[in-house]
Amino acid sequence: MIWKTLIVDDEPLARVRMKNLLSEYPEDIEIIGEAGTGEEAIGKIKSLSPELIFLDIQMPDLNGFEVLESLDEEDIPLIVFTTAFDDYALRAYEENTIDYLLKPIEDERLNLTIEKLRKQAKLQISADSALLDSFSWEKLKQLVVPGDDFLSRIQVRIGDRTILVNVDEIIRFQSDEKYTMLYTQTNHYLIDTPLVDLEAKLNPRQFVRVHRANLVAIDYIAEIQRAEAGRLCIILKDKAKTPISVSRNFVKRVRSL
Repeated sequence: MIWKTLIVDDEPLARVRMKNLLSEYPEDIEIIGEAGTGEEAIGKIKSLSPELIFLDIQMPDLNGFEVLESLDEEDIPLIVFTTAFDDYALRAYEENTIDYLLKPIEDERLNLTIEKLRKQAKLQISADSALLDSFSWEKLKQLVVPGDDFLSRIQVRIGDRTILVNVDEIIRFQSDEKYTMLYTQTNHYLIDTPLVDLEAKLNPRQFVRVHRANLVAIDYIAEIQRAEAGRLCIILKDKAKTPISVSRNFVKRVRSL
């Protein structure tokens, strides 16, 4: 079986390296496209219908999980995650039908992935989908971000001072180009940590992404309202009762709160 394959990674050089590595397996892999953002990946998945995706977990707009959550379950192909996370967090999935590759990707490790794909091809030919049915996206997501590593405070530099802001006091983060604005009930601060990096370090049970530019503390959401054209809007518990539009890609997540 030759897998029709899509490569998704926000780093152009990483996509080139992946294509070069996969070119060594012409009897297993046919590359039908590539994407450099989560949004682009969603479009390519829907238009090209790949059977296999090499999917980067961390990307600046949508991470790999958000890409998958925006798709209907029947549209999700077989996934091989590519990630810079330490392997202990994903070791439990070494024997599952999906796989992961740690960057920088090594030839020998990729060869093991190809062997798994060959086994999966045999299972699909025999219509045995038991391994696929046992997979849980939520369980994998919890494994990727170990609970002991969640941020409890954030450093904010103001001139020659450094302020420590407790995460429990934070209402929301808003992306501002290369910087991020952090809001509490009484103040707001500019920090130089990108929103995508903050999301990876914060407890997903405490913060939810509602828009590519907005990460919100769940406990500070007062209301979820229906806006124009069927869109959703959240109202925060801050003094201004700040409204924030919910992006289409995050509607499912907000509705599940």
